Amino acid sequence: MEKPKKTSLNRQVLALALPALGSLIAEPLLRMADSILVGHVGTPDLAGLAIGSTVLTLVVGICVFLAYTTTAVTGRAIGAGKRAEGLRLGIQGMWLGALLGGALAIVLIVFAPQIIGLFEAETQVADLARRYLIVSAPGLVAMLSVLAANGVLRGLLDTRTPLLVTTSAAILNVPVSAFLIFGCSLGVAGAGAGTAICQFFMAIWLWIVVVKKLRAERVSARPDIQLIFHSGMHGLPLVLRSLFLQAAIVVTTWQAARLGAATLAGYQILKTLWTLAAFGLDALAIAAQALLANALGEGEERKIRVLIAQLNRWALGFGTLIGLVFAATSSFSPHLFTADPELLSVCVPAIIVVGLMQPLAALTYIYDGYLIGADDTKYLAKAMAIVFAIYLPAILLAGLLPEGAWGLAGLWAIYGLVFIGGRAASLWLRIRTDAWL
Repeated sequence: MEKPKKTSLNRQVLALALPALGSLIAEPLLRMADSILVGHVGTPDLAGLAIGSTVLTLVVGICVFLAYTTTAVTGRAIGAGKRAEGLRLGIQGMWLGALLGGALAIVLIVFAPQIIGLFEAETQVADLARRYLIVSAPGLVAMLSVLAANGVLRGLLDTRTPLLVTTSAAILNVPVSAFLIFGCSLGVAGAGAGTAICQFFMAIWLWIVVVKKLRAERVSARPDIQLIFHSGMHGLPLVLRSLFLQAAIVVTTWQAARLGAATLAGYQILKTLWTLAAFGLDALAIAAQALLANALGEGEERKIRVLIAQLNRWALGFGTLIGLVFAATSSFSPHLFTADPELLSVCVPAIIVVGLMQPLAALTYIYDGYLIGADDTKYLAKAMAIVFAIYLPAILLAGLLPEGAWGLAGLWAIYGLVFIGGRAASLWLRIRTDAWL
């Protein structure tokens, strides 16, 4: 096989990564809009949102295997010239997402007081977090099927449709949430309701798109219990990986809550910015997943090393750029979220720390993309378990940090150096070999 030209690879990467960048950023923009709007309601409300959104992010993060597995199976089938088979497997992943979302929504609504109580937050903050969680939970039915639908389309090398859908939802979310928060005086509950409405908007649109593609290939869209079960079992290692990943985030949030309401509210602002950057950097990982899955389906293993070298350069460059933006805007970006002088002063040092971590984070996400595209999910699960075991005692020591600005900065330094750094090292050790190909 001829070595792929660098310019051709650049075009392929850009054609996938740029639309993926927009669609990935659009989803955290839904949460960012909530944070900005709720931040102007009050600091307790923003702290409540921090806890409630952490629970939902945990659930969605655990279920991200729906996007990853459908990308891999659909992409490999397309690469092997089996388009109908790829779509048939993909739609069952979407059914799995909808069913799983419904079950999880019921659990969160019924056990909301107990779940929120685990964070040991102040009474007022805990009550606001419970309201947000109960109102937002039904949106999981839509959001999990959206994850799977995005995976199907990525496997088809189509990242433009998810971009259009998620961008439209992000734009719609602002007036809807603002009306519910301020116009209907629902506060933090209005933010949750607005986001859930927009998630259903995305789900309906994507279901229509995928079903049309199925009909064009004369493939049934009906649920197949056996295939749904197979999809769930195939994604089990990624579920375990996601459990450890989200557990790290939850433990970090728990430590922030123990450092006081101001530190927790500041943590929510930083988490929003980190997530926004992470989803942007993950656009390259999505390009890696799709291109590697297709290359493996075609049997083009040599192309993979060329892709890796090129994507590594993209990741480092983009991560450095985002880090510089964070540092340059550290003094005024918190003003988007709050007018509280104490909260503003808490955020600045931590934003600089988060900016310094972006190149390392970029490499971590791109390494993840390589192994997910190659379906090397068992290694991903094992590596994440080891990294979490190292991170847990480190973050527990964060309880010794002082409240306020330096406590928040220290919290993010531990997360970046130990957890993100540990992931990067463990993934690099695998990628440098041929065992995963």
